[in-house]
Amino acid sequence: MSITLIEDTEEGLEQGTQQASLNLQPDTLRLDDGARASQVKAPTGCRNTGVHHVGLYAKDPAASAEFYKDVFGMEIVGGSEPGHPFGATAFLSSRPDEESHEVALFANPALAHVAFKVSSLAELRSLHAHVAERNIKIKFAVDHHVSFAFYFADPDGNMIEVYWPTGVQSDGLQPYMEPLDLAQPDEVLLRNIAPKPAEVVADGMSANGTEIESWRSQVKYVPDGTGPTYKSPIDQVAFLLTGEQTGGAFFMADVTVPPGGGTPPHIHGREEETFYLQQGTLTVQVGDKTLTASPGDLVQLPRGIVHCFQNTGNVDAKFLVMAAPAGLEKFFEEAFYPAADWPDVMPPMNDAFMARLLTAAAKCGLTFLPPA
Repeated sequence: MSITLIEDTEEGLEQGTQQASLNLQPDTLRLDDGARASQVKAPTGCRNTGVHHVGLYAKDPAASAEFYKDVFGMEIVGGSEPGHPFGATAFLSSRPDEESHEVALFANPALAHVAFKVSSLAELRSLHAHVAERNIKIKFAVDHHVSFAFYFADPDGNMIEVYWPTGVQSDGLQPYMEPLDLAQPDEVLLRNIAPKPAEVVADGMSANGTEIESWRSQVKYVPDGTGPTYKSPIDQVAFLLTGEQTGGAFFMADVTVPPGGGTPPHIHGREEETFYLQQGTLTVQVGDKTLTASPGDLVQLPRGIVHCFQNTGNVDAKFLVMAAPAGLEKFFEEAFYPAADWPDVMPPMNDAFMARLLTAAAKCGLTFLPPA
């Protein structure tokens, strides 16, 4: 079965300075009624997802931010004082869990711009090359932490930003800017934006504010079958320990994958994964290497590396997965369905699940890639 998923920042600034594809079985996806599902061909060029934020001039960004907060109910998610290298700024979002900011306000008019979002790092690279090939001067590429972006001007001098959200949540430190070298491989770029593990957060606190010693001193006992379980057309994930139970240090789950099931090629921007196979056979593709795991084998994957796995045996593959730091559980909670709501017979992949998968991935620092 082959399933293809398509999901449909001149001078003043310098001074301030998914497509996804599931390849599971060599057959055609069939719907419950036996009809063939329509197949969507990947575009030959880059597809952006539209204008997702604007940078506006404001005489007093802080005062203007209160206007947007009062009139539109937006949340102020960051900003800076006049002494900042960027000058006074303010950032607002109506849905900070999905968009780091939707309105950016700058006292320096040279920072005004319109921003187009793309759905993957691969598309950011593609559009960057597309602009360069047309001899359009790219002013700079930057790591905003919450996003990777590059900037250029249209024929009338209007500043344009093209950005890909990294999935890292804003910490209120906007504006944040570091040079970005898009010539570096994905693994290097994504490693730079990975959050610190809970253990290294200052003052003995984890990323979510939990006292580390508090959770470390507590005995954890999870009887079989008592943790939340989530299902999808390709696997089942039974939670064992979540970030709330480990002070944000790690997430652990028991995963079951039926024969032929597996994941598409993807990259984790936030966490490292460890698999311990208990039953069956699991073929893991890591970059250009193929690993065949049998019961008792362990596979550890650093963040920022392209990988996927598939059950190539004839029985269910069962394995423990640990992701550190925690947070991957949020992806399963949003993308998958509670097991209690799942029918006895697993339905096939459908458009509704594809949409859930891509939406959750964008929020959780996951990037799905096209097949090699």
